Amino acid sequence: MRSALHSLRYRFVLALLGVLVIALIALAGFTHIILKPELLRSEDLLAQEALARAQRAIDNEARHLDMLTKDWATWDDSYQFMRDGNPHYLASNIADATIFEDADLSAIAFLTPAGQLFWLSGLDPQTGAYHACADLDARCRWARPYLDASQARIAHSRVGGGMAWLQTHPQQALVSVQPILHSDGSGPLAGWLAMVRPMNGPTLTKLRDSTGLAISVLRASHPGLEALSVQRLNDTAMRATTFLAASPPGERLALHVELPRQHLASRLKNLALGQTWTIGLLVVVLLVVLLLLERIVLRPLRVFAAFTRRVRRPERTDVPAPLLARHDEIGTLARHFQQLIEFQRQQKAELVDLSERDPLTGLANRRRFDDHLESALAAEREQSQSTALLVIDIDRYKAFNDRYGHPAGDACLRQLAGVMNTHFEHPGQLVARTGGEEFMAVLPATTQASALFTADRLRAAIEALAIPHSGQVVTISVGVACSTPERPLNADGLIEAADQALYAAKAAGRNRTLPAESLE
Repeated sequence: MRSALHSLRYRFVLALLGVLVIALIALAGFTHIILKPELLRSEDLLAQEALARAQRAIDNEARHLDMLTKDWATWDDSYQFMRDGNPHYLASNIADATIFEDADLSAIAFLTPAGQLFWLSGLDPQTGAYHACADLDARCRWARPYLDASQARIAHSRVGGGMAWLQTHPQQALVSVQPILHSDGSGPLAGWLAMVRPMNGPTLTKLRDSTGLAISVLRASHPGLEALSVQRLNDTAMRATTFLAASPPGERLALHVELPRQHLASRLKNLALGQTWTIGLLVVVLLVVLLLLERIVLRPLRVFAAFTRRVRRPERTDVPAPLLARHDEIGTLARHFQQLIEFQRQQKAELVDLSERDPLTGLANRRRFDDHLESALAAEREQSQSTALLVIDIDRYKAFNDRYGHPAGDACLRQLAGVMNTHFEHPGQLVARTGGEEFMAVLPATTQASALFTADRLRAAIEALAIPHSGQVVTISVGVACSTPERPLNADGLIEAADQALYAAKAAGRNRTLPAESLE
């Protein structure tokens, strides 16, 4: 036994076993002390981002409802109806439940300038029955919470300004109130128009489709809960929750987003695989060395061991030149190892490129766009220059797809993407496909006037393609926003400003370019 301990073979076995045990302990400690908490923090960040996207989608839905309400409220026929109560207006516009199904509404209420009910039409949330009333009798008593909330806001509002909020009673809903004025925005105030859109069914489906998230909105049963929480349901799913203020006062709605946990599971699986391979490699090396130890000179073995130690360091990724110059097996191994390093670099570069490109159009995807926008804004802060953002949307693209089919829609997207590529080829500029028919372009070191000129030139070029669309041609609408050293914006603020300009361009008739300042 004593002689065995002096044997290089057994001493090597014992040393390798000791290394194996230490490696296992280190890997287990690294997993539970460093890696797993870091992965959980990364999950929390993903949950926060998902909730932010869901909240933005709800805000967008509120803006859409506001636009619809304003369209009706600034319609001269609505103004006249509030003046003379003309029954023909009701008969031709809201005499039955068709308008509620078409616009995904549950109630439309006309209120006097003081906020009193003038006329109400809607669907009872409990029964689904359609009712129309001039006062809150038994048939329309279900609408009182909407009217109470509307009256409270009207009492503190300014004439000419609209309002939108979330409601919990008698159903979860978005409510918008707009002043009833002439179509040119002049008065005097004839009253108020309120529209209610339920936060269930089609509306939640639209939110899920637009964000790609499993969104649900429920009345908060515990108002005292923290503002944001992440609940890990099991090894494959988690639920992120935040709370949204709603009416009546003191009520809140819980916004839930269910997310997969494949990021954590994949990392842990890869770690387990790496541990298995590490242990297997150590065992294989042990067996090989035991078989060849008597035939191999220790000096070349130490040289090779020193090489392997150096190559594991992150700052030493190239095989040393002396090893590459050898003409024996070690030299052959060194050259193959260098080829493997180069292959891995190439594969990594290709994977990075694939992960940052939209497969249909070849443009950058949302991930690359977000990174590029953050970099451009950081450069803006360092160099005191402006950064412009264009949000581009294809007008009536859904109708194009419905009429000509998805293959034609995809061909249209590729054709428009080709035009965009030629318009944004200056250094630092980037155009990306960020949604189904939505594109965004980052223009560093660009003033708003220059960005507007570029956007309008792009709009004209796409219109000049003359792609047929229902007797007309395919066009785009563009919203333009600019972050300047005097008025800097972060990425979310810049996107929000350009988005609002896009919605204004859409509302103004499409096929046009508008700056964010035109909304102020």
